[in-house]
Amino acid sequence: MKKFLFVLAVCVLGGCVNKAQQAQETAQGFLDAFLANDFKAAAAFCSDDFSVDFGKAIEDFEKLDSPVKEMVVEQCSKLKADISSTTRVNESDTFVVRYSIVNSKELISSELKVVDGKIVSLNK
Repeated sequence: MKKFLFVLAVCVLGGCVNKAQQAQETAQGFLDAFLANDFKAAAAFCSDDFSVDFGKAIEDFEKLDSPVKEMVVEQCSKLKADISSTTRVNESDTFVVRYSIVNSKELISSELKVVDGKIVSLNK
């Protein structure tokens, strides 16, 4: 009986670690694609609802004058996203992933929310 409980505890804890790691990998993939201006790849990490809002923001970006877009793309290519922590919300499959956008020094610290392996919000 003790062996069974031990194996069960290991399996449950292993599942928690895997889901936290999945949330972190989802966030890192999204941020890396976003900073590389690969918005289609970034959108693949988003939930259906958030993908709609994200798509609208990208449409607005595409409307910018070419020199402005080129400047943004060039500046983003110099940035990197660093994940600082991943925290489970209650007992759910929701995680808050805190990250920083950096170049030679930290520029932005923020967080995003991952539910069931998909980004559902930024900066909340």
